Amino acid sequence: MATRWIRRFSTVQQWWHWIFALSFILATVTGVFLYIPQFAAFTIGAAGGASRLLHRVGAAGLVLAVLIYLIFGFRDFVADMREVFADAAPGERIRWLSGAFTRYYWGGEKGDMPDEGRYNAGQTLNYGIQVVGFIVLLVTGLVMWFGVGAVLRGLFQTSVILHDIAAIIVVGFFLLHLYLSTLHPMTKESITGMVTGMVTEEYARTHHPRWYEEVSGEETS
Repeated sequence: MATRWIRRFSTVQQWWHWIFALSFILATVTGVFLYIPQFAAFTIGAAGGASRLLHRVGAAGLVLAVLIYLIFGFRDFVADMREVFADAAPGERIRWLSGAFTRYYWGGEKGDMPDEGRYNAGQTLNYGIQVVGFIVLLVTGLVMWFGVGAVLRGLFQTSVILHDIAAIIVVGFFLLHLYLSTLHPMTKESITGMVTGMVTEEYARTHHPRWYEEVSGEETS
């Protein structure tokens, strides 16, 4: 029987995701230069100027990606924010995360974990962290970029600290997201959804049953 596919992401969602991801990687790599002694040469002189410029290009790319989603995919953006921050009960998300990291990701046993919608609890946690982290990085980054000599020293130093903390958190979650979406045997098919916009019906039914029922009208249980 031929594999049946179902659309998971729109073209706008694919574009904004990849622009955001590539910009994120650029900003991360150029930011890491400041903290690894072996790359100190990239923080001074002409190389330092180039890395700072590329870091800002990455930051601008992040903003561009979000603007693309807001302008061309506003309805999907609102739906995403509702699912990430409002729809699921905290207790269900905690129960899903507990089961995911004790049984599901390690042994492939779903057990009595709650059925998931468009995003599972791990994905909504990552999405929420990235949204909040983006806001913190944007505000503190603007202070660091334009505030030298124009804002109080304490505000500038606080911005640097918050920028670093937010960066560490979002990069950590990004790496976990990258592993789960590309390498983990239980979930690596999810990258197909962002590359082509489609996933197999079997994957949707197994990993996101509540969402599958909504878009297909078919019962999964």
